[in-house]
Amino acid sequence: MATGPSLRKLESHHSIHEGALVEARDLTLLVERLARDEKVNDCLKAAKTLVEHWETRVIAHADAEEDGFYQEILEGNPKMAKEIHMLTRDHDLIRMITATIKKQLAERKVTKEVIDQFQSLLIINKIHSNSEEDMLLT
Repeated sequence: MATGPSLRKLESHHSIHEGALVEARDLTLLVERLARDEKVNDCLKAAKTLVEHWETRVIAHADAEEDGFYQEILEGNPKMAKEIHMLTRDHDLIRMITATIKKQLAERKVTKEVIDQFQSLLIINKIHSNSEEDMLLT
């Protein structure tokens, strides 16, 4: 699949990463506040919205990278295989943690473990975005 120009340019790719990360961070803070305030139903709704964000913004972006951008990088420079593998593993971790959270939310409660997993997604995503931009776009 051909990659759109926004994935190939540092500034626009960084904007995609930063926008998704800021939204995820803000929603995570909202989930934490609602949990702390014991607003169970609102917290559950916010957590489900946050899972949807990870699926539709971050994981969908990861899918696009893997289906096009990473393939283009490898075709142009096969020596980047290790770096592409590492970045793809980051995507896999994000997918796995998001799926785990989604299963836990089916029990209709937001636990400390769920909040910790949301925090881990933020950390992985930030490290991944910085690494990807440094390795592939600079």
